[in-house]
Amino acid sequence: MTHRPLTANRQLDHIHVRYATFRERSIDERAADAAALSAITAEEHVLLDTCHRVELVTVDDAPPPGPSVTGRRAVRRVFEVVAGLDSAVIAEEQLLGQVRATYEAALAAGSTGPLLNELFRRALRFGRRVRSHARPGAPRSLADTGAAWLLDRLGEEPAAVLVAGTGEMARLTATRLAAAGHVVTVVSRSAERAGQLVAQLPGRGHSSAIGAMVAASVDGVMGLVLAVRTREPILSAELLESGTWPWTLDLSTPAAVAPDAGAQLADRLLTLDRLGEIVGSVPVLAPDIERRLRAELEREVDRFAAWLEARRSGDAIGLLHAEADAVRRRHLDRLRRRGTLAPEQLAAVEAASAAMVGDLLHGPSVELRRGGADADAVRRLFGLDA
Repeated sequence: MTHRPLTANRQLDHIHVRYATFRERSIDERAADAAALSAITAEEHVLLDTCHRVELVTVDDAPPPGPSVTGRRAVRRVFEVVAGLDSAVIAEEQLLGQVRATYEAALAAGSTGPLLNELFRRALRFGRRVRSHARPGAPRSLADTGAAWLLDRLGEEPAAVLVAGTGEMARLTATRLAAAGHVVTVVSRSAERAGQLVAQLPGRGHSSAIGAMVAASVDGVMGLVLAVRTREPILSAELLESGTWPWTLDLSTPAAVAPDAGAQLADRLLTLDRLGEIVGSVPVLAPDIERRLRAELEREVDRFAAWLEARRSGDAIGLLHAEADAVRRRHLDRLRRRGTLAPEQLAAVEAASAAMVGDLLHGPSVELRRGGADADAVRRLFGLDA
């Protein structure tokens, strides 16, 4: 797919979001969407593939194929998703981490650019603010609600539970089950990650099993939690041959339970889609606070639009310094993620890099003040719109 470089006059209408949430598409349809959307490239693009949604955010002359929203509606959509205001559980807790991880992966892969970097940074900051207003004790995630469903069915006596996966959903569910006195076995292909999760669980007797699930590991357990990222189901009817069918919570996307196993489990199975239907809109936020935050969201969209216009028409010096600082901060973010430097060392690197950028831009800034170039010339010289 060939893309024309965007001009200096790009506006909000170059930002697009194509999406499929749990309200519009089944889990299988979302899996197909994710595969199709991952093959689409654009000037800038981030694919959000989380529990209940597939969202492709792009910056390009034309929207991606299929239904999408554009411009201000697209920007609002990103803020709503990251803030958790469009989730089955309002202000869903683990979604923020999923979005941050996805964005950072796109940043490291070089598929983002100045517009999506700014948009996601603002959205993530707003998302943290929304979650800070959650009511104490309110269910904060689908994992919490799913764990409550499973706990109701396991009863109070200690039971053997298998948890497949080591991600955030698996960690939250395993922790709730262990805290209730159940004995958890963590199944993972990574011995290190499984061991770390087991070590964090409250109570005693927990263990790990390395590799794929087999009939022997499923046999005898009363509860089964599947929170994995795989394109193929890991629980088939063959693994349920013993007839002792566990209460099963499938938090995976796509589904980790094969159709034949799902038919056998029947009402002993709770999937993400059914969980989304059950949960509905949980009042995690007080009504007046939610109204205020939604009004703040509109103001955040306004501020991003104003930033975009300032970037388009701002003076050459401001543009040059802003873009140079964005590059500097991007490299600092990568350095922080490696975790090899102490906080005081990172502070020293930040101070030194800021001084270096200032020194390097001093001469060009003086020439710009003398009228040597305008903003469009700066864009052309430094490739800011290429």
